[in-house]
Amino acid sequence: MNPLRRLHDLPGVLVRDLGRYRRALAHSGPGFRSDPQGWISISNRIERLVSDEGIPGLRCDWEWGSALHAAGVLPALARRIMHAALAEWPIEFANIPRVVADAPKISFIFAHAGRERLPQLVHTIRSVYAQRDVACEVVVVDQTPTPLLPALPMPMTYRHLVKEAGAPAWQKTLAYNVGARLARGSILVFHDGDVCVPAAYGRELVDCMDRRGFAAASLQRFLFYLDAAGTQRCEWVDGFANDCTPASVAQNWKGGTIAISREGLQAIGGFDERFTGWTGEDVEFFDRCLALRHCRNGYLPFVHLWHPPQPSKSGPQREQNLAFFQNVMTEPRADRIQRLRQGQ
Repeated sequence: MNPLRRLHDLPGVLVRDLGRYRRALAHSGPGFRSDPQGWISISNRIERLVSDEGIPGLRCDWEWGSALHAAGVLPALARRIMHAALAEWPIEFANIPRVVADAPKISFIFAHAGRERLPQLVHTIRSVYAQRDVACEVVVVDQTPTPLLPALPMPMTYRHLVKEAGAPAWQKTLAYNVGARLARGSILVFHDGDVCVPAAYGRELVDCMDRRGFAAASLQRFLFYLDAAGTQRCEWVDGFANDCTPASVAQNWKGGTIAISREGLQAIGGFDERFTGWTGEDVEFFDRCLALRHCRNGYLPFVHLWHPPQPSKSGPQREQNLAFFQNVMTEPRADRIQRLRQGQ
């Protein structure tokens, strides 16, 4: 945040936000496990969180994602929220899967391209390998011109997409559909390769989808964005130091990670492969997931590893992608599902 903007906003944060943040943090820690009055209850002043009886977590009652304003004005608050969340839901790392079974319960599916973000992908996969209590597999669909398999941690299912001349360099939706066909789990998690997951994520997905009967799940509450220095330190020590301060804290984001049953994915038609580049593909898929019984109560923390932004996420190409997304979303949800199902 700009220093002048931070100085301008500081009095309001001290008067209107600091007290409620402190009260929430007082109900946080290993013994609380996402107390509805704890860290998961923090939001911006104008936002409203909704609880559902018998379902853990809180649901954001607004359409788009946002960043915690007070945490941007007072970085110490961002640090305290992150460490309170990770005290309850630790993120751990392992070089091989902790739980091994003949048939995995959950398949984490990654779409990837390029060598620049390879360290982030490897570190994210290692957080998946650290899952406790449930067998998970990793599926990587790689769009890098030269296969990356020798540089990736094993075991995993790997597919290198060989593209024709002139094909778009980044086709996330195509890669996700290919990964879904390769996956063996009954629960499919479509996950970004730069977002580390808590060690209990898989267990909570099984509880949500098998025991509570949801066909899709978005259990994320906050995404803590590290800066370059924080990411490098995490990669050195496999963890997050007490003085590690996230650059920002995001909530109610629809990409990054989403779980769906195999039957649910088929019911909504998979991913729309007309999307290329970046912008909108995750939101469109999330919207069709609302046709299912979709759990949107968030109570888990995730950590985003820093990397340079993609050039195509700005400028004319992004504007074209945004216009395409907006046009797609004018089509009713049921019609989009029917069109995609007919193409299966």
